[in-house]
Amino acid sequence: MGKRTGHRTATLADVAAAVGLSPAAASLALRGKPGVSEATRDRVAEAARALGYHSLATVTRQHGKPLTIGLVIKTVQGDSPEANRFYAPVMAGIEESCRMHRMDLMLATMPVDSQYQPLEVPRIATDRTCDGLIIVGAHLPPEIAQILEQSPPAILVDAYAEDDAFDSVATDNIGGARSAVRYLIDKGHVNIAILGTEPDAYPSILQRRRGYDQTMAEHGLVPRYLDAPYWHPDSAAIAGVSYLRTHPEVTAIFCANDAVGVALLQATRQAGVKVPDQVSIIGFDDIDLAGFVSPALTTMAVDKVGMGRMAVTLLAHRLELGEGGGITQTLVRPQLIERESVLNLERRDSESLARLLETQPA
Repeated sequence: MGKRTGHRTATLADVAAAVGLSPAAASLALRGKPGVSEATRDRVAEAARALGYHSLATVTRQHGKPLTIGLVIKTVQGDSPEANRFYAPVMAGIEESCRMHRMDLMLATMPVDSQYQPLEVPRIATDRTCDGLIIVGAHLPPEIAQILEQSPPAILVDAYAEDDAFDSVATDNIGGARSAVRYLIDKGHVNIAILGTEPDAYPSILQRRRGYDQTMAEHGLVPRYLDAPYWHPDSAAIAGVSYLRTHPEVTAIFCANDAVGVALLQATRQAGVKVPDQVSIIGFDDIDLAGFVSPALTTMAVDKVGMGRMAVTLLAHRLELGEGGGITQTLVRPQLIERESVLNLERRDSESLARLLETQPA
């Protein structure tokens, strides 16, 4: 990112164009990396000085002020950002990286409806007081996306736009769901339900449903959908317990997120259903509560702090590159955290058979 000259900022793309190189080659030259000649390195350095370009490691705005990054996070019905157990670590990662890069951080909330679509756009996203934006947890309809496309560069974190017009950091929800369901199948479960998704759910939740669908189909298993609002975990948990009472053949439930999983654990305990002896439960996200409930919740962990750090890295890249280059979409792969809420049916059945054989007369 360069310092502002008039109404425009000198970018890495400007430096590259001035010497007839690609932005990647210009970046190598400026960072003293191998792959370019000394003569080319000198030409790039001279062009950077002439254009007033500085790399993000030392970039400052006019008058020596640091870059200002606007963090825009969705809110539902006036909830504070800290109340969301998924996004608080994401915000921590963003704050940490901004501090490391000596960037100022401005926080704004964006009210959304039940589908996480913005009800209004905060002023910092349109008044150009920020050099770049990081938008967290919203589903942007085309009209909002068009407004933001006219704003400073924006990175989406667990946020979605219909035309994929923004750099983004998201969870590999399909891959994570596939891993969760395969884990249950490997433990001997075949009657597996999914709780907390709906046909019009938030894109990340629909992706988890898709991963569940794919894995069940690959193993020739019948999907069981317990459609319920993931954003209202208690209601989803009630639906889950009700389903278990009428479908005792179900031995495992894949929950759309940990909030639903934790609520289901509590609801099953109140209903006298034993976890994991009677039903196994696996969640998604690895929020802080997942490890403290009893039994501790097996889940797919998402590196939420890492997502925040990556968002700042992508924004730094976009600020350096300017409008050139393609859209970058980064997927963070979830990791299985095995705790106490899933029963190994194959081992239980083999142990039962062994005990039965021991009692048989010789």
